[in-house]
Amino acid sequence: MKKLVTLFIILLGVQAIHAQKVKVAADPSVNLANYKTYGWAKGAAAANPIVNQLIVDSIDQALTAKGMTRVTDEPDITIVVWAAMNTDLHISYPTWGRSASSATATGVYVGSQGSAIPKGTLVVDISDARTKSTVWRATASQTLSQDPSGDMVRDAKAAEKGIRRSVEKMFKRYPVPN
Repeated sequence: MKKLVTLFIILLGVQAIHAQKVKVAADPSVNLANYKTYGWAKGAAAANPIVNQLIVDSIDQALTAKGMTRVTDEPDITIVVWAAMNTDLHISYPTWGRSASSATATGVYVGSQGSAIPKGTLVVDISDARTKSTVWRATASQTLSQDPSGDMVRDAKAAEKGIRRSVEKMFKRYPVPN
């Protein structure tokens, strides 16, 4: 019995180590609650179209729950998603500091700000549609942890719970519009 309890504690610890990690950052000079509508822009979608649709649907549900409306013309914000399922991605992370090298502070892109996005990561990037400046970004690691098997339906079923949980965690930290 003692060995069984010890094994259970070890397995629980391993589960905690491999849990999703969600990071959210927002431009502190922007009041995100002022945005009422959103639209989608092209990103690096998941190679599996079913998984990609799960991501889009989850984000649509999260934003609708926040009182936002999806539109096709003239949205307040645009959403781009990067999903690294079987390869690493490299994207640029914004800085919201007021330094001379800050692209979002000065409007001038200075040098490369690329960062590796490990396999299994989901990134949601929200930009002001008018200024094209990134105003909010959420990253969830260990979301898409299963390697593609070639069976798109089975892969989507395996990824669904992690995607929904990641998006839920991300948008808990997105403000409700005024």
